[in-house]
Amino acid sequence: MIAAIDPGSEKTGLAVLKEDGVLLIKTIIRTSALETEITDMLDHYDIKTIVMGNGTHHEELRRRTEKAAEAAGYTITVQLVNEKYTTEMGEKKYWEEHPPRGLARLIPVTFRTVPEPVDDYVAWIIGDIYLGRIKAEDVGHKKV
Repeated sequence: MIAAIDPGSEKTGLAVLKEDGVLLIKTIIRTSALETEITDMLDHYDIKTIVMGNGTHHEELRRRTEKAAEAAGYTITVQLVNEKYTTEMGEKKYWEEHPPRGLARLIPVTFRTVPEPVDDYVAWIIGDIYLGRIKAEDVGHKKV
């Protein structure tokens, strides 16, 4: 299994995936609680690899994650993943799972805003990128 992390300054997305890409959990935590959450994940799942997006605060969070794992008795290093376009991909995945209903369906996609943070979806995407299941090109972004 792999743990995937979308690092952030205030909130951080976490996901645990099997090697075949099956999502087991995804959640958003306060970044201040990272060490506790990482230790809990390592205690509850047979995690072999931790992957993290290379975005906001990744250097600090990588260090904190590796230190927490070591303190809990786990020898594991954090692999970095290019998280270019992962927010857009996370928003797209959110809308796939929560399609608009009623009159909201009439609002053009370009005018819709996601009503909640998608850091957990982004962590899931980061895990899928690491596993080679998706690429940044999959977002359909004009710049890709």
